[in-house]
Amino acid sequence: MSEKHSDKLLHVQNGIIRHLLYSKVDEKNLVNRYRVVSKSEVKKKLQDALMRLDKQKLIEIIDISPEITEDDIEACFEDNRYSRRPNFRLFMLRPHDPQVNSSQFITNNKSNLGITRMNDLLKQIVYSNDTFSGLFAIDQTAVNSETLEIALKYQERYNFINPETEQSDYIYELRFGFVWINFDQRFVSISIPTESLVGIVSKILENAFDCFVSPVNITKKIVDSVFNKESMKRTTLSNPDPSSGRADKVILADSNLGNKMDQLKEFEDYDSPSSIYQEAIDEDGDFFSTLGVNCDKGKIYLTRQLRASEMRRWGLWRIGQIMTHINSIQENGDIDEMFNSYGLEEDPDLIAFTTSNDEKRVILEVVKAIVTCKLKKIDSFKLLSWNVDKIVGSLKKHTLIRFYPYCESCDHYTDITCNHCGNIDLLEISVKRGRTPKVICSFCHNDLQQENVRCLMDHKVRVDSWYDGVLINPKSSLIELIEKITLKYFPNEAFVQEEESFYLKNNLVHYSSKIATKVLFKVRELQQFKQVWDRRITPKRREELEEVLKLLTEKCSKHSVDACQACQFEKSVRCIMKPFVTFTSHKLHPHHGQEFGDISFTIQLPGMNDAIFVGIAKSYEKKPINSTHRKAYEMLQQFVDKCRDASVNALGIVIAGELEQGFVATLQDLARRYGKKVVMWTSEELILTIDFAIKNYTLTTSEVIEELKADTKLRSRKPAS
Repeated sequence: MSEKHSDKLLHVQNGIIRHLLYSKVDEKNLVNRYRVVSKSEVKKKLQDALMRLDKQKLIEIIDISPEITEDDIEACFEDNRYSRRPNFRLFMLRPHDPQVNSSQFITNNKSNLGITRMNDLLKQIVYSNDTFSGLFAIDQTAVNSETLEIALKYQERYNFINPETEQSDYIYELRFGFVWINFDQRFVSISIPTESLVGIVSKILENAFDCFVSPVNITKKIVDSVFNKESMKRTTLSNPDPSSGRADKVILADSNLGNKMDQLKEFEDYDSPSSIYQEAIDEDGDFFSTLGVNCDKGKIYLTRQLRASEMRRWGLWRIGQIMTHINSIQENGDIDEMFNSYGLEEDPDLIAFTTSNDEKRVILEVVKAIVTCKLKKIDSFKLLSWNVDKIVGSLKKHTLIRFYPYCESCDHYTDITCNHCGNIDLLEISVKRGRTPKVICSFCHNDLQQENVRCLMDHKVRVDSWYDGVLINPKSSLIELIEKITLKYFPNEAFVQEEESFYLKNNLVHYSSKIATKVLFKVRELQQFKQVWDRRITPKRREELEEVLKLLTEKCSKHSVDACQACQFEKSVRCIMKPFVTFTSHKLHPHHGQEFGDISFTIQLPGMNDAIFVGIAKSYEKKPINSTHRKAYEMLQQFVDKCRDASVNALGIVIAGELEQGFVATLQDLARRYGKKVVMWTSEELILTIDFAIKNYTLTTSEVIEELKADTKLRSRKPAS
């Protein structure tokens, strides 16, 4: 046997090689050859002995079996290189560069470059358990002028009871799959025996070939257009309204089911997530197989094995039909059809972001509302399928939910005052599963009592529901997700957060194409500070700087008017404010309990070259600060005070730690309402500023650490001022 044919057998499953041996070699000769290759005896059954051999040993037996010809091996490879039950999971393909077509893609990945790109990423995979290993691309073929096929192999653990020891044992069996990539028809088909690996492969394809790979939903309209209804043999029907009291799921089977469906009027409104058909595989209609269609997963499969050439011809023909309809819907269909044709609930970004089905569905309804507003050029869209409490409960982690009730005396929805501290800015609805919702003041953290709600005009407001008039503002994480999803699936209507905005009031999504004023700026976005952030810090240097960061406080032991004025010109780093002296116009000053601005300097922002920046400084915190933290309360009070100061343009939180996302969203929402900008200086930015200051003063980190430790001892002896 040639090395070429030996390699081909590596692409065939062990069970198929064993079958080839059984069919061509008599048992007596097979036992003798087993003995030669394995150096052991067959103790019980020959089949059990061969089952325990790995692929290489089985190929060695083939090699010493003259009964098996190279033509036999060629036929075995062609018939069995793919699964006994071919299945095709369909995905929409959208290249990052919309001009890329199949010809360019195939040319760009010739000479096995597609394999190389995939394997560079596949070798980085860390499997969560020992069920699978060694997923790699092994060969590639242009099966036609539009479609590139890349074959895959991996090992899957197979558990069994060893008949000789009667103990549980296992072997790893080599398994194979393949992907079809077609840029002209905009599809990817993933055919792999193990369903749980489909997601890994789709993500690898995205990263390897600069494209979005999105799940497809084969809608009822597509099924009716593509598949012959008369050939239907079995179908599963699902009740779209479980509260109706009718059966949730119905399975119908009949050899002539397709012709009887019109008689089943009681199930007309049911969805049909999966069906079975009798399918003609060959062009003459003489060769049949059972065809399964799983609509929600975008999957079609056959129950009989095909030669690779037959499978390619049939599979590409059927997939081409399905994708023609899906592409037509995306270009010309109505909005509901567009959404239904994508398997949006299977989107990996959405799955990673959410923890419940309701959460996913509400987010997708918001996406649909935004796309609808853009397509129809309207500024609002009502989510009729969802009541307000369900929306609030589903989006609570990703939004700021403000209490904004209707005042009958004012005759409009209005802000109200906290009846404990008198604040009006942050009365938020708190929702916990199984509990009555509460309205909580973010300043004093007291609950608002329903019987004592008053608007700004001191009218008593009658509250039937905490949800009536609720304002739901998205946090940045939700905005980023919606931007990702719309870009992938609806590139012509993609939401761009720098140019658009949205919020919900009750169950109404309000969309605006008016350029949303940017509120939150990262330090790295501001060229004014390039000398600070454009620097490389080694891991060892970072460890030293982190130790400095933990020791820095809001004031040193010497703080006073004279001491701070003198420190302005000293080469030292004794407090959080000091590094800012080296690259801004900040003037050091004593820190007093009633003071609200710890750091101040002019800053350059878009449209404002000399904006007044005021920063609120806080010392090191190990855990992220959330809205109930003591420091959060202090920062919030200071932040609101400066929001109300007309002379301040930009506010900053300068903290040797991190802020919980919800608290950042609260500050951002406050700043937006008062027309202010926000620049965050948290751990990463402060490490850069400390590094810049230490180098600017030609100090060493060890010198700074030593001085800070000495100052810590002095502070501990000195009474608080």
